[in-house]
Amino acid sequence: MRNIVRIATASLLAGFVVSAAYAEDMKSIGISTIVEVPALTETRDGIIAALAERGYVEGENLKIDYQNANGNMPTQQQIAKKFVGGGHDILMPITTPTSQAMVAATSDIPIVFSTVTDPVKAKLITQYEKPGANVTGVSDAAPIEPQLDMFKEIIPGLKKIGFVYNPGLDNALATLGWVKEHGAPRGIEVVESPSPTTNEVILATKKLVGKVDAIYIPNDTTIVAALEAIVKIGQDTNTPIFTGETGGVERGAIASVGLDYVAIGEVAGNMAADVLEGKTVGDIDAVIAYKVVDNFKVVINKGAAERMGVTIPESVMSRATQVIE
Repeated sequence: MRNIVRIATASLLAGFVVSAAYAEDMKSIGISTIVEVPALTETRDGIIAALAERGYVEGENLKIDYQNANGNMPTQQQIAKKFVGGGHDILMPITTPTSQAMVAATSDIPIVFSTVTDPVKAKLITQYEKPGANVTGVSDAAPIEPQLDMFKEIIPGLKKIGFVYNPGLDNALATLGWVKEHGAPRGIEVVESPSPTTNEVILATKKLVGKVDAIYIPNDTTIVAALEAIVKIGQDTNTPIFTGETGGVERGAIASVGLDYVAIGEVAGNMAADVLEGKTVGDIDAVIAYKVVDNFKVVINKGAAERMGVTIPESVMSRATQVIE
């Protein structure tokens, strides 16, 4: 009987040892985004894929706590507080407001952001090279110059372009500055139409009709949430609508030159894997995605162009990576 007890006790202790080793090997990551739109879910998928490629597989040796704030900043701040107390090894915010909430919540837990247009302007980091502190990540700043060149190719008489944006978002302000900077030498004037909330997007868009040759919608979560309504205005008034990210073309905009958001997520995922393998997060250079991911997407929506009274020239069609009929 004593032998049986000894065997049972030994087995139980062995089980504890295995469980303890398993718990020690298990890593935990908190991923969050302010809203769910295609570009952001693609970023998340890229993060998870890159981690798996590096040997960190969800359900095996990796726990992933994914939270969506549904466009509500107070909810995002609550998620940040929950993450800080959740025992996560790394926090991986997607978008500028989400990253700002995470950075405000902790100076200790490593943070790897992604899909942030201008992390310096957003005060997430002070510099790209070895940013220090507990933060690094990937900027998804749009390739503005190739975009504007293509827009002019599609609309040769493009002189004024409308810009609908939320002035409360740092990424939108950064993009506005870049469009103005790169538009000027191309003879393109930017006409601003601010929309602090999604409810004001329709009015902000209508204010531009008749005053501009086309409208540009940046990768601004407030405005992108109402993209279908903007597209409808474009169709009703023959006003071409372009977007700063290619997912908007699938939703009815005419065209865009954009980044592969899965690839952006993969860059961030590899940074996170480096941290899990012992590298200090502040020693990992932050990067601008278009400088390290060169496979730009050129997406054209022929049907949308026709509905807005635009004919896509063959020179553009010939280099499209995706054409939506």
